[in-house]
Amino acid sequence: MPSPLSQGASMIVGIGTDLFRYSRLAPESLEPNDPFFRRAFTSAEQLQASERSTRFEYLAARFSAKEAIYKAISICGEEFHPGDIEIIDDEDGQPHARLSGKTKRRFERFIASSYSIHISLSHEDDHVLAFALVHTQEGA
Repeated sequence: MPSPLSQGASMIVGIGTDLFRYSRLAPESLEPNDPFFRRAFTSAEQLQASERSTRFEYLAARFSAKEAIYKAISICGEEFHPGDIEIIDDEDGQPHARLSGKTKRRFERFIASSYSIHISLSHEDDHVLAFALVHTQEGA
């Protein structure tokens, strides 16, 4: 009997969850000239954030999602580089994630070259909850 993976089935690589309190981010760390801001957020994320009236909450949610994704992919052994994980909203406001840089190269080398990242974000009072699921698409 053939393996489900040989028939193009996906396999869960990992899941990650992060509960993030907004107060963990100092407002000054989200200023365009701050080293943390430039290192943690891609230029596309910075642009989307600048277009929002809820800029602080938007960036805090993206950082939480980056931590959840890192937890889901940490088996690849790469250090946490938040700027290597980009969270961009599509035209309907749905967040989508993609890897880049060292994180992408290491993940694709040791885990899978074809994969999907799914994220869900939920806001409540002064917290954001991020959930990430990463699965392979080998043979798809």
